[in-house]
Amino acid sequence: MTTPEFGGSWTQEKLNILRGYLDAYTAALKGQPFKLIYIDAFAGAGTWIPRSNYDPGDYQEFREVIEGSVTIAINIQDKPFDRLVFIEKDTQKSESLRNLRVAHPDRDIDVIIDDCNIALPEFCDRMGSFERAVVFLDPFATEVNWATVESIAATRKIDCWILFPRMAITRMMPLGNEPTEPLAQKLDMVFGGREHWRRSYRPSSQMPMFDDERGLERSSGGDRIAELYRERLESVFTRVASTKRTLYNSNNSPLFDLFFAASNRSGAPIAIKIADHLLNHW
Repeated sequence: MTTPEFGGSWTQEKLNILRGYLDAYTAALKGQPFKLIYIDAFAGAGTWIPRSNYDPGDYQEFREVIEGSVTIAINIQDKPFDRLVFIEKDTQKSESLRNLRVAHPDRDIDVIIDDCNIALPEFCDRMGSFERAVVFLDPFATEVNWATVESIAATRKIDCWILFPRMAITRMMPLGNEPTEPLAQKLDMVFGGREHWRRSYRPSSQMPMFDDERGLERSSGGDRIAELYRERLESVFTRVASTKRTLYNSNNSPLFDLFFAASNRSGAPIAIKIADHLLNHW
């Protein structure tokens, strides 16, 4: 399969943060009796090349084929993961993942061809008492349902890196009025209920022409929307890193916000400390 082209320097930025965390995570649990698992919910093909239509100044040094998140996880050396689970619903990309499994016969690698909103909650339900995991939720847009996030938090065994699709969400939420019902239903799935995302709206400042009630308008920008999602994470996870990383495209427009959340009560303090350091200094 041809290596896919997508992303830009922001893609490498998030992967560098992930690499740093996986190194630190496995080192911190090296002497513990847990089986360590890495789960990639949008595994892709394992490698990537930045799109040729991005500003060359942003990513020229990355024009070669670069390790994707699954390859980074496979190559963690000090304390390798005991098991790696790659979820990808695209059959062509899954073929590349199966080739990676063949290339690493000494590693316990599962390739699951399915929607992450189905496969990931099923995995969470089956986790054993002595298993601990890191999940990388890296959607292209609004593919992650809130119920999937809740299933991760409920395990109390998983640390989670979550890429929140700020640009996609803000485009679904008009400034001058409420979203259409189909868009509202999609936002409901992402946030886990209409009452959460609607907090970014207020009664319109425009007086109605007739006797109609005032409509709603969005009174805040993307930062407020991202903060509402953080609050949702804080409602289900043990702790959420105080820092997030906003990822920008070559036009300096915010694309995503990278959040970190920990579900295990005893492990959360050190996990949050590591994540905050990476988000602040990488």
